[in-house]
Amino acid sequence: MRYDLLQPLSLVLQSFADHRLARYWTCEFPAAWAQPLREQIFRPAAAEGESQEEKRDIPLWAVNGAIAALMPQVLTHDARARRGQMWLAWAADADEKTPDRALLVEFVKGGLMAAAIHRNQRAERRSRPPAIDIAALAAILETFRGEDLKFTRKTLDLGPGTAPEGSDYTLVPHALATQLCLTDWHVVHGAAATDPIGDEGEEEGTGPETEDEIADQSGDEGEDRSVTARVVHTTRWRRTAARDGAELVSWPPHVYESRGKVRYPWSYTLRLSVQTRGLEAVAQARLHVRVGMRRWARYNVFDAKRSIGVHLFSPSPWADASSPFGLTSMTWHSGPAGTKQGFMGWANDLVPTLERLGSFGFLPHPAELARDPLGFLEPGLDEEGRPREPIAGVPYRPGLGKNTGHAVGDGVSAKDKWRIFSQLVPALEGFAAVDEPHVRVPIPARVRPTAEELLRIDRGALAAVAGSRIEIVLWCDTAAMRDEALKAVALALDLPLDAAELSGQVQVWRQTFALPELEVLLRVEPVGAIADDLELDEKIRRRSDRLKDAGVSRQVQVRSRLGHPESGVTSRFVLVEMRGADGFASADHDPKMSVRAGAATCGAVAQNLRPPAAAVSGSGLDDDTEAESTNSQRERTRRAIGDLLIRQTGLIRPPALQGTTEHQLTDVACLGLWVVRRTGDFRAVMPLAVASVPDRSNVMVRLPHSGWVTYHQAVVMLAGWNRPRTFENPEIQEFFSDCVAESCDGSDLALFTLAQNIRSQCPALTNPNLVPDRLAFHPDKPLDADRYKGLRHIRLRTNVADESAQHFAFGKAGPQARVGVGGGLWASTHSDRLFFATADKPNTAGPGSPGGSRLEAHQGKNRAKELVWKVDTCKDVWNPQLLELLVAVKQSDDPAAAWAALAHQRRSAAAHFADPVTLPVELHLAYKLGQALLPSHQLESIEQPESS
Repeated sequence: MRYDLLQPLSLVLQSFADHRLARYWTCEFPAAWAQPLREQIFRPAAAEGESQEEKRDIPLWAVNGAIAALMPQVLTHDARARRGQMWLAWAADADEKTPDRALLVEFVKGGLMAAAIHRNQRAERRSRPPAIDIAALAAILETFRGEDLKFTRKTLDLGPGTAPEGSDYTLVPHALATQLCLTDWHVVHGAAATDPIGDEGEEEGTGPETEDEIADQSGDEGEDRSVTARVVHTTRWRRTAARDGAELVSWPPHVYESRGKVRYPWSYTLRLSVQTRGLEAVAQARLHVRVGMRRWARYNVFDAKRSIGVHLFSPSPWADASSPFGLTSMTWHSGPAGTKQGFMGWANDLVPTLERLGSFGFLPHPAELARDPLGFLEPGLDEEGRPREPIAGVPYRPGLGKNTGHAVGDGVSAKDKWRIFSQLVPALEGFAAVDEPHVRVPIPARVRPTAEELLRIDRGALAAVAGSRIEIVLWCDTAAMRDEALKAVALALDLPLDAAELSGQVQVWRQTFALPELEVLLRVEPVGAIADDLELDEKIRRRSDRLKDAGVSRQVQVRSRLGHPESGVTSRFVLVEMRGADGFASADHDPKMSVRAGAATCGAVAQNLRPPAAAVSGSGLDDDTEAESTNSQRERTRRAIGDLLIRQTGLIRPPALQGTTEHQLTDVACLGLWVVRRTGDFRAVMPLAVASVPDRSNVMVRLPHSGWVTYHQAVVMLAGWNRPRTFENPEIQEFFSDCVAESCDGSDLALFTLAQNIRSQCPALTNPNLVPDRLAFHPDKPLDADRYKGLRHIRLRTNVADESAQHFAFGKAGPQARVGVGGGLWASTHSDRLFFATADKPNTAGPGSPGGSRLEAHQGKNRAKELVWKVDTCKDVWNPQLLELLVAVKQSDDPAAAWAALAHQRRSAAAHFADPVTLPVELHLAYKLGQALLPSHQLESIEQPESS
């Protein structure tokens, strides 16, 4: 189905300065309180065994969370006691008094003391000295006075032409969420008069009307036919204490009951956030709406390595319909080695703070909550037999112990988004108006490559970038993965190789293949101890020193096994069969980074391949399941070989046609600028650039202190990088300016940047500082336009921090007729420079229909191709991302749509991936290149707000 229009889940904010919710008292955390706390109590960590880089800060998050739970009329924001930042806001009518200063002071005192005691208890369990001097803290807290709190009046006014202030990004979403809760806003599902047409073009209102009729007719083959769905459901909402924006959760939860009478609770979520756009003639703040799913755990939960999230329901006697759920977490505290003294405890300071500030018997014990989360989530009886409201809920996620699978699928369909959003719009009338839909831009069609086409490598292109003699080393632990790896290499390079001739055990095996374009040296060896857990010397107290010691030892093992390259070898590639991150005792024991670094010292790039999943004894799996398991191993191995030989050499496959159908582009060079960022023990802020030119089938990379090198060379350099990793903003800006200057030769050049990645180092690319047709990385230092005649700059934004909106697509008949998802390029009706891109549905997407619903029946075909009524309660649904494309710099006669289309089409230029990636291939490869320097799980998340 091809759709004509794309509706963003976005509303343009209007001025509601006259509404009572627009008036607030606000205050900062007093500097007279913050200064002594920072200087005397919460100083940089100095305890033995702790990293110097781990700085303690004033633990206001717990204080804020407690205030929000106990005083729902108070909104909290800044949790770091920063100057110039709003800490608290109190919604007030013109004749209301200011907040009770004495009460707030007691909250701060009690909260900080509770957090400090909790931290000392945690340090004691770790056999460490107390983290906080309680006596010194108490002395400082005694100096706090209510007069220190300075309140000012603030009125929210975000009409057209008014740019949001910093605090508006918090206040406005929470004000609107409060309004929705206080007015009992609810969503009705399944109103027959306005239902979209079903999947096969039938009106849903003409189908079965009772639960029994739907239950008898619903479901694909293998689906639980006991599922019932009402024609009409009503969903109501409550707030959560979200840290960013505002979040609502449908409450009480919906419950899916399986044929075995097992109850699976779940909720919709609704996140509200204020966003702006760049280069708008008239500033218009928007409210982005994100509809999601929250499945609640129903059975014994456990995770020894990660914290488990918890929603705590308001214990306050002042609670009302707008009171938010508190957010905290619990974690497993291991006992001494060789003992069974571990226990489940709270992971942060919120619960101890609530216990100190209130005399409420609502707080569950974490061990009991982990044992029976469903018992605390649903209404019940207390110890005296009286009715009890829900106490806590544990959000479900995969990996929460055995037998914790959730029957309800993940993701939200286009129909559910439309259903909720269409009823949210009238509820916010007077505050915001729905944004106009985006219009489809015609672009050339793309042919998706097959799996075999994807893996077959142009040996001439590989030789051009990797040299005429390459070495491929396969370190395998199992014969199954060895054979699959050899078959994948043979397919990729068209080698005359038969893996069936090898023995059933992994043994040393070597062979050389002389091909017309290049020579391939192929080695197979057992993995041995290289893939074992790192051996950590616990006698070394500092964690960073322990990791360094263990990593160096493993690197020496890798270098010894890999050896020096043979004469004439130009590039080396190593595939290592190794367990996934969960297969090691802890993240510190994972050897992947050390193996990669060791291979780099031998001039090789490395790629990991997980072993086969362990067989389940007596599982009764049939042949089809076993064949699927074999296919899964084959596809996984092919992806690993493709990543090793294609992605890590920088090979690309540009689209045959670029630009729009009306204005096609040819001979365009592309340049992507990126900042690799990481916090923690190995902090790094490092710029790099990835470029492609029309006559080359591979990208080139520019690193600090180097010229342009191949991608393979860059991976090797970064894996063993021993140069400075932290660069200041002026250095990064100068580096980017040099990269642009070196890439501009008068011909057409498309420059790609990602706003969330680059703007904290290049403030000129933020919305307030962006100027049409001017390229600058510092607001006061624009690049000379006369030197860059052929340059175009396309700035991108993704859905990180909800900066691009969710969406659904519909045809000319309107969303009442049919909704779905549509891939393509879409033009904004507000700006001739602003475009949006969506990808086509990938083959790996969930089986749920975009026209289906978790609650409502729709028509569709089952596996027998019969038209039936069904409810997509148990199926995963694909949620496509909306990519924003802003043509910030163009030439005077340019059609902006063609250059936006180019950025969208470069997403399909990754030669190792069949479906479009999130970003243009130059930025995608730049992001992946950062993983050579830093493991992906240690990369800093991109969460810089647009308001910065």
